[in-house]
Order: sequence, then C-alpha cells, then structure tokens
Amino acid sequence: DKAHLYVDAFASYNTHLFKDKVRARFQLNARNLQEWHARLQPVGSYPDGSYSTFRVIDPVSFIFTASFDL
Repeated sequence: DKAHLYVDAFASYNTHLFKDKVRARFQLNARNLQEWHARLQPVGSYPDGSYSTFRVIDPVSFIFTASFDL
C-alpha cells in the first residue's frame, strides 16, 4: 500500500471572565482532518494477493473543551 498522511490540529484561547476573577481556556481539537468518511483500509494479504486483514480508519472528529480556574 502507499504511504498515508494523518493530520491533527488544535487551537486554544485563554481569557479572564467576571472582572478577572475566573481564568478560562477554550480549546478545539481536530483529529484526522483529511478523512471525511470512515473506511476500511487493507493491511494484510494472502499469497494470491487478496486482502486478509483490514483496519478501520475513523472519520474526522472535533472535540471542544472549556476549563475554568476559580
């Protein structure tokens, strides 16, 4: 099989809320940015060339987190 590139990224923002009494951090993580659909990828084959083993490639996922320090 040919080589594959998998890309993850994140962006975060720090700020203060409620007259600087609460520190807040907001973060967005993105995983598998190039994969918009789930698929099976062959990873093994029999001697005749037919596929024997597959792995699941997960689609892109986004995770948003917010944390606060009181």
